[in-house]
Amino acid sequence: MWYARGTKPLENPLSASPNLGIKWVRVPDTDTIMNRRATTMPPKSELTMNARNYVWIFTIVLLCVLCAGVVSIAAHPQQNPPQENTQAPPPPTDPQDPRFKLNVEVELVNITATVLDEQGKYMDGLKLEDFQVFEDGEEQKISFFSHDLRVPISVGVLIDNSGSMRHKLQQALQTVREIATALGPQDEMFVISFNSDVDVRHHFTTNMQEIQRSFRDLKAGGETAAYDAIELAVNEEMKKAKHNKKVLLLVTDGFDTKSHINSTQVEDVLKRAQILVYAIGIDDDDDDPLVLRRTRYHIYHYMLGRLTSISGGRAFRLFTGRNYALNSLAQVLLEELHQQYTLSYYPGSGRDKNAWRQVEVKVKKAGSQIRHRTGYYVNQSNKASN
Repeated sequence: MWYARGTKPLENPLSASPNLGIKWVRVPDTDTIMNRRATTMPPKSELTMNARNYVWIFTIVLLCVLCAGVVSIAAHPQQNPPQENTQAPPPPTDPQDPRFKLNVEVELVNITATVLDEQGKYMDGLKLEDFQVFEDGEEQKISFFSHDLRVPISVGVLIDNSGSMRHKLQQALQTVREIATALGPQDEMFVISFNSDVDVRHHFTTNMQEIQRSFRDLKAGGETAAYDAIELAVNEEMKKAKHNKKVLLLVTDGFDTKSHINSTQVEDVLKRAQILVYAIGIDDDDDDPLVLRRTRYHIYHYMLGRLTSISGGRAFRLFTGRNYALNSLAQVLLEELHQQYTLSYYPGSGRDKNAWRQVEVKVKKAGSQIRHRTGYYVNQSNKASN
């Protein structure tokens, strides 16, 4: 369609006079405009494809956001309220738990031994192959062996202050003082005195100054209840001991006259205990003129020897009126007490639960002397130690 500027459209612009000075402009018609729009607009299929691309991109972004949220939750889990545990309990790991124990009973017997040389000094440096252990005459296989050079000890001192100790008491007290002074810082001691009665003068303590003060006002008189003192010491005071190695030191002239139990009963008490018994017997000297002028009391060697041998200890003999290096005696005694050889074995089965088992230990060293407990009761705990 053609138009003259500022005029109406003409059907045939060529028919108009070219000399009229009119500038002709061609205006596209409707069909031409539609065709041009069709060529400049993208096709419908391309729009659909672009929309799908946008949808996929949105979906991927959304999935990424969700995944990030899941990872964050997994890294910081919420603490849920406690729920009742319906699962079975885990298997026990505590050996004291009854479910942990086997249905068989295996008992380890421990024997502690002291070995001396020909001069009565402690023999050091022995090895497992130097020992043999026998139970009721049958040799046992030693399962464990150790040599302890510094064992802390719990010592109970039993001092006889009966009338027969009248001229011996100060010597007895000075001997105990030297022993208390020589004890180590970890060692502990209690003191019991006995005549017709038994008196606990001090319970276990590591303060030796208190032990020294407990000897004040101790006088001799009355009869001798040595067995009662041993029973009280074993069944009451020694149960408070802190250390495994327990020692009773009996200072007496060695004759019981007043106890409520007899020698057989006190021996049974010692057989059932894990306690070493040492004795210092203070005897009257028949060669001393001053002693000959008064009534003499000799120590009862059989009683002291019997009590000490059952437990694996030994007896020392002192005489009144003689000068002794008591500090040296204390050092020798404590050197012996602070060391020990320990031999452990598993005995055979089929034993009477209330039976007394005889134990013997031998050392394959010429001139050696060995001391140990002579046996144990099967039904006792911590069998045959010391």
